[in-house]
Amino acid sequence: MRTSRAASSAQTKHQGPATRTAASPARPIPVAPASATADSSAALGTRITVDSVLKLLARAIRQFHTYPATSPICIEAITVCHDALKALPHRDRLSFRITPHDLIVDETTIGAGTVIEHELTRRLFRARIANLAIDRTVTPRDLSRFCIDLVAADDLEREGLTFAERLIEHGVSAITVGMAHRPAVLDLGNPAPARQDVLAHERRRRQAFTQKDARVSYLYPPDKGWVRLDPGQSLESVSLVDLVVLVEDPTDIASMLLRLTDDEIPGVDTRQTALERKFSDVTLLFSALDPRLAQVMFGRLARAVLKLDPDRRNNLLQRTVLPGLLDGRDEGKVLRDFPDMDLAESICLLLDLETAAPEVLSAALNRLDLTPDRRAAIEPLIDERLRAQRGGEGPDRSSGIDRHAQGLIRVDAKRGTDFSEFAAFDLSVDEQSIAVVTAVRLGILETDALATQLRTVSQLVRLEPNPTLVDAFLRRALELMLGLEQAARWHDLIAEIKGYTALADELRERRPDVAEAIGKALSDFCTPSRLLALADLHDRDHKGRAIVEDLTRALGESLVPGFVALIDRAAHQVKARAFIPLMCELAPTVAEALLVELDSCGVAAARVIVRVLGHAGTGHETAVARLVQHTDAQVAREALRALARLGTSTAAIHVARQLREGSEDRRAAAEEALWHFPPAPMATQLRELLRSREFVFKHPQLAGRLIERAGQARIQGLADVLKSLESLRFRFWKPSLVQVALKAREVRAK
Repeated sequence: MRTSRAASSAQTKHQGPATRTAASPARPIPVAPASATADSSAALGTRITVDSVLKLLARAIRQFHTYPATSPICIEAITVCHDALKALPHRDRLSFRITPHDLIVDETTIGAGTVIEHELTRRLFRARIANLAIDRTVTPRDLSRFCIDLVAADDLEREGLTFAERLIEHGVSAITVGMAHRPAVLDLGNPAPARQDVLAHERRRRQAFTQKDARVSYLYPPDKGWVRLDPGQSLESVSLVDLVVLVEDPTDIASMLLRLTDDEIPGVDTRQTALERKFSDVTLLFSALDPRLAQVMFGRLARAVLKLDPDRRNNLLQRTVLPGLLDGRDEGKVLRDFPDMDLAESICLLLDLETAAPEVLSAALNRLDLTPDRRAAIEPLIDERLRAQRGGEGPDRSSGIDRHAQGLIRVDAKRGTDFSEFAAFDLSVDEQSIAVVTAVRLGILETDALATQLRTVSQLVRLEPNPTLVDAFLRRALELMLGLEQAARWHDLIAEIKGYTALADELRERRPDVAEAIGKALSDFCTPSRLLALADLHDRDHKGRAIVEDLTRALGESLVPGFVALIDRAAHQVKARAFIPLMCELAPTVAEALLVELDSCGVAAARVIVRVLGHAGTGHETAVARLVQHTDAQVAREALRALARLGTSTAAIHVARQLREGSEDRRAAAEEALWHFPPAPMATQLRELLRSREFVFKHPQLAGRLIERAGQARIQGLADVLKSLESLRFRFWKPSLVQVALKAREVRAK
């Protein structure tokens, strides 16, 4: 079999022949010295070449594949690559094409067998990228986003996205991606000689009506479709208009067009679905044919539409065909070839449209340009359909409709204008129209401008992928939220904050930069001065307390930076304490944000943070245990109390470690904390401590207190451990151990 290329283009007047040009032979390109391609600031050297920039980009991608995007290694790699790109001489943008092993820059191959091939070229080719252009105005953020998305490009096919769409979704505009098309092969076999004659006639007709240098307009991407023909055929190229001549069934044409767009059709009725989706494109191609041939093709299309399932046919008629008829588009032409009964039934479907009135039926008939005989045959059928739909409301009503319809379709040679279509849609200004316009004016005056602006900004944030523009939108949102606060519209303010918090959660996976920008904006809203005002509101009355509690829950972790800054101010610590119970309630949500603040906060804030972490639940024991070693004794004691409040087995292990290894003041606090654990973890750690002869010999007084208090608390499961300690009574040379043995025997005897 021989394969011929299809231009995949549709032009109503001319289809230019498709040609393919081969790439020029490769010529050598200067390679940067080793010093210009090193992974450091030395890479910028004095001579920057395309090769060196691409190597730096490839190495940056390798770093993003190995390390997190926030690591210093990745940040440094992006910085060096960005500086090299800006220093690239005589180029406003770096453009190249992608092959399986090389990048083609200025018709010169680069990168085979180097880090460019291994890290950049192969990934781009696997992501089906044909060409790439990077502007010199690209930002480090754009380069970072490009590397992150390219490393994760293997997951895009499962998500149904292209790499170009993912970059646009993440707001990267300085890097332009051209995706490679997946060719769709259409099998035509050996067209009949008669069809080839019609095809030749159509080509001559289009050439006669088209200027020689006319621009070819493409309905589908060029080079997307290929046509498989019999080897004996002489066709060098096939356009979409040629395709509709060679293919007899309009449903087959629709199926081929659907394949050119890579659309996947679920279910088994693929041909019917294809006709539904590509109906407008099929009618556009038919309209480009010779009028006589177009009439034949529209007749076939009408029969194909009538063969659709009733639900599919009605949906296609209501959504595409009938609106196209009223608007004078090509989609409506298919109705002319419907049988009278089917045509009347289809016209009556107009009554199901929301804006249609019975008068619009006559407007549709006018659009069809039917012969007088056929129109006279169809009108009674429409009247009968209307009468049946209205449940037979009586002859007077139907006859009135009939008289009105007859008046609308009457041809008057003296009148040159027909306004029936306007009247059909009730566009006249009557009393009801005036009332509606007045209501609109009053509605505008009554509109809550502040809430409307906030809603608009929120929608812009939802749609905009570029975090730089999102920052500008969020600054405006904060100004509007300040207006709500000044107007004491607390419930509206809380609703807006909840909306932005939910939006950040929704976008966190798809647009992490935007989600981060939203979180930062909400944190900026929680300034220490604003929190002081909320503290005053909290102390004012019960209503104010409820407002502050709801607002705190809505802000969540965004409250943490302002809260920590307020706690560290000695003059405001008393007022700031109003938020501590609320923060304890939100501890599971704000724990991670509080841990981040620990590295930079003061001692006063650290004491409060560790107290809040005690309410964070399982998973934070290790972070709290590290604070036991804090230089401030009160922070250490709060950390031990927090471990006891967590009450888990892991927390009990950390407390027991302080009893064995901690300083004297830490051991005293740990001893007190141990007795606040639930019975199970407490008994486990008591057994481990008292079974350790090293611990008992080193801290006999502490061991004695533990035994005594265990007896008072009636801790179960210590009998065997206490019995082993009774032998210490013979160590008379160390009275403290004898006391331990006596207490063990006393407790065991009880």
